[in-house]
Amino acid sequence: MTTSVRITTEYITLTQLLKEENIISSGGQAKYYLMDFPVLLNGEVENRRGKKLYDHDEVVIQDETYVIELAENAEQLIAEAETKKEARAINAKKTVRDDRIKAKKAAVAKARKEARFAEMRKKNRIRSGGFGRSTNKPKGPGSWNSNQ
Repeated sequence: MTTSVRITTEYITLTQLLKEENIISSGGQAKYYLMDFPVLLNGEVENRRGKKLYDHDEVVIQDETYVIELAENAEQLIAEAETKKEARAINAKKTVRDDRIKAKKAAVAKARKEARFAEMRKKNRIRSGGFGRSTNKPKGPGSWNSNQ
């Protein structure tokens, strides 16, 4: 018996066909199904679950023939999908560009902040590792308890 499978995209994978025709219930089962049962694609044995099936391809699964056909408005749907894909790509590029700009601004702000702190340390004669400690006071355990 021959069954027509209408698709609204450019292609469908073999796993998607198996799931759509309720031969398997999940994509993870496709690998094992294809190991156990021979599947013919246009007369040749096919065991790749990601194999792309296009318009007019014939797939034979357990004496059942499936013919892949594009739906009537498939060209329109494919064009819309391509437009959406291009828009997503443009948005992704914009996001990457925006992230780079933000990173550059953050680096400039960090450099300004470090320069400002370096200026403050120089002005107040403070070491970089110890805020609030002057370099002219005694250091060490003997001087911690002194009343200076």
